[in-house]
Amino acid sequence: MKIINFIKEEKVFTAIILLSLISSLRSLITPPFGDELTYLKLADNILKGKYYLINNPSTVTPIIPLIIAFFKINAYPMLGFALAKIFHIILTIFGFRYLYLFLAKQQLNHRIIVAIIALTAVNPIAISNFGSLYPEAILFFCFWGVIYYSVSEYKINNLVKMLFLFLMLSMTRYLYLVLGLIVVFNFYKFYKSNSLQHTYKLLMYTAILMTPILFWAKYVYSIEQNNLSEISYFNRFKTDNQLLYNIKSGLGIIKHHEVSRINGIPAFISLFIPITGFRHYLLSIILLLTISFGYFRKNNSIGVKILISALSLTMLGLIFAGTGFSRYWLILLPGFFLGFYYSAKQMGIKNKVFIYTSQIVCFIYIVNELRLDLLIINKHL
Repeated sequence: MKIINFIKEEKVFTAIILLSLISSLRSLITPPFGDELTYLKLADNILKGKYYLINNPSTVTPIIPLIIAFFKINAYPMLGFALAKIFHIILTIFGFRYLYLFLAKQQLNHRIIVAIIALTAVNPIAISNFGSLYPEAILFFCFWGVIYYSVSEYKINNLVKMLFLFLMLSMTRYLYLVLGLIVVFNFYKFYKSNSLQHTYKLLMYTAILMTPILFWAKYVYSIEQNNLSEISYFNRFKTDNQLLYNIKSGLGIIKHHEVSRINGIPAFISLFIPITGFRHYLLSIILLLTISFGYFRKNNSIGVKILISALSLTMLGLIFAGTGFSRYWLILLPGFFLGFYYSAKQMGIKNKVFIYTSQIVCFIYIVNELRLDLLIINKHL
């Protein structure tokens, strides 16, 4: 009933979301490329009983290779790829559910929430990645799940779910270990407001969930200490003055040697303008300042403060890692749109103006995506 009422009340946004979902299905007919090929090699070797890329152990985060290995069908490899991609799309949908529930807790206007979801769903980077074998779908699902449970009631059930999603998030991209500060904060709040008996029970569940992660950490330490991994996220931290080099790369002052173009701050604009390789330092800074201005309010709820912390920690993590391009910013996109909304609100712009502007932007994106749909279909079918 709720879905039917939503369709009747929000015909424009319903059309936008459905068209974005249809466009994301084009990934089902595209062959693997880029990092997807790395994940496929790891998945093949998992099924042979070893976590190798080629001839040596790997420290690449294990979640995506494990998902691909689970869905792999040797007799029909394209069917296995398609099933894994459909699973990613389903995860994204549940991620949007977490996003909706979180935004609803912030007492936002219902149509503003729908506008933020539509803007995210139809974003060209989202359509290209949420249905692929890249990790963005599970990252989106886990990130917004962690944020939602961080503002939910301090119950053991909620905290265990938050911890599980945080661990899955971190084992999909190591960078998100920085969000452990938010998890620790919530555990501390639980400890302050509950008996020791309940705290011990939570610690028991924590120990159970953490055990396989600790084994993985020991494995990664051993492999990296002996430089056995053929492809490693940690290589960027092993040379002299590497941290300063990474920070310069993360800020977009220089180009990191592992990529083909400058990333970091100048690449932020490319999250919103669908032009391949587009970089612009000034426009990116203006957008980031606009978002910051929106969040700089006296009456922010605890949920918004936690979101600000999560956005800040993740963005700082990207800078220290020397990376940051459109796909990496994607997970945080709803938080950026919320910042734009708060900024518009502080400037006296009415909700209906934000909503109509959102719809116009969405339809511009849709026209571009329909063009890409036809090109991809003609190429692969």
